[in-house]
Amino acid sequence: MNIFSICLIGVLTAVISLALKRYNSEISFLLAISGSVLIFLSILLNLSSVYETLTNILSTASINVTYISILLKVMGICFLTEFACDCCIDAGQKALAGNISLAGKIIVLVTAIPLYQDILNTVLSLTGGAV
Repeated sequence: MNIFSICLIGVLTAVISLALKRYNSEISFLLAISGSVLIFLSILLNLSSVYETLTNILSTASINVTYISILLKVMGICFLTEFACDCCIDAGQKALAGNISLAGKIIVLVTAIPLYQDILNTVLSLTGGAV
């Protein structure tokens, strides 16, 4: 799906959602969430080609594929967290959005721990084991 289609879905969803809001705010909200999920899924379908291309580039450059895997996981967590936070804020649940944001940050930290370990091991090997 190209950017024109994504923008069209977004604008049409917003217009129809605003028109329905007078009559039934619950349906309006569900329509907005559905449009957002559709856009999000269309973006996810395009990410597989990005992953394959990056894997090929990294294998050619003899860079550890684990690093790109961690990077893509962290990016996915960030995108999904932002999407969930925006949905909660739109629903008027700012405190819930804050909790989701905090959880996303903690999960990013936990996901990136192997990368931190490799960096620390590299620094220790360069300094002779003493920091």
